[in-house]
Amino acid sequence: MSNNENCHKTSINWYPGHMAKTKKQISEDLKLIDIIIEILDSRIPISSRNPDINELTKNKDRIIILNKSDLADSKQNELWVQYFKTKGQTAILADCNNGKGINEILRAVEKIKQKEIEEYADKGRTGRKIRAMVLRNSKCTENHHL
Repeated sequence: MSNNENCHKTSINWYPGHMAKTKKQISEDLKLIDIIIEILDSRIPISSRNPDINELTKNKDRIIILNKSDLADSKQNELWVQYFKTKGQTAILADCNNGKGINEILRAVEKIKQKEIEEYADKGRTGRKIRAMVLRNSKCTENHHL
């Protein structure tokens, strides 16, 4: 058998194991989650996004956090906020190193889930916590915990 024939029969799995494991864990945990908080790098929001996330989380409410907004052009930041708004998603500018945007994130979560909170209260289930899943690209780093 020639080397070319060997190459054609070899299948290469380029999808790293930790990514497959994380994807499976996200799928399993979504049953317990009320809202997705997706952290993107505000300088490169589309390319810092994991393409699998949209499909995995398509039935969940979502907030996009444009982190490191202090390092990006402010006009571009606003254009990205508007871009996500046209897609029906809430986008918030943040700098997680100094806590900028954290209060806006919390208010946005409450606003998006307000109807459900009221429905629970009408049924006598007050004090129910909103369960959020925070997803971020491994290249993004933040020190502030939500």
